Amino acid sequence: MVARSHRGWLALIPVKALPRGKSRLAGVLDEDARSDLVLFLLRRVVNACLEAGLEVCVVSPDAEVHAFARALGADALDDGDRDLSASVGLALERHASAPGVVVLAADLPHVTADDVRELIAHARPLALVAAADGTTNAVAASPPASFRPSYGPGSAARHGGTRLHLVGIERDVDTPDDLGLALLACPG
Repeated sequence: MVARSHRGWLALIPVKALPRGKSRLAGVLDEDARSDLVLFLLRRVVNACLEAGLEVCVVSPDAEVHAFARALGADALDDGDRDLSASVGLALERHASAPGVVVLAADLPHVTADDVRELIAHARPLALVAAADGTTNAVAASPPASFRPSYGPGSAARHGGTRLHLVGIERDVDTPDDLGLALLACPG
């Protein structure tokens, strides 16, 4: 399938510093394995966004994440180790002139370019995909200022917008059960 360009649209993908990534999986994965998992999942999300025709900016305080993102063809922004809401806020501020942005969690093993395109298609001005726990896995906003990040428990309800059910974006990797399902679906 030929990627349809969403001229000027940008995907923002926030990522914690690798030593702190996927901390809820510490009981089943050591720090190196968690870092590898973060980068594996990030690759899938970045590639889906690039295939959807978006420019990509990975937002993280981690130099290794920045180098990895650039090797994939994405840009990188140092967020100064802010919390998730402040990190996304910084990225939105830096890219306020874009016609639209998609903010995606970095731990979506099933995301596809079609999911990203579908999310963008409903951004009038805001579309959202929630995780099963009521947090926010993805937002598309046009203009970017229509999204005011307020992550954490219950964030999907706070963020508002058109709520979409896109299985490839709803399923993230936070728990050992999520990890098992992701590994079954993503052998490579």
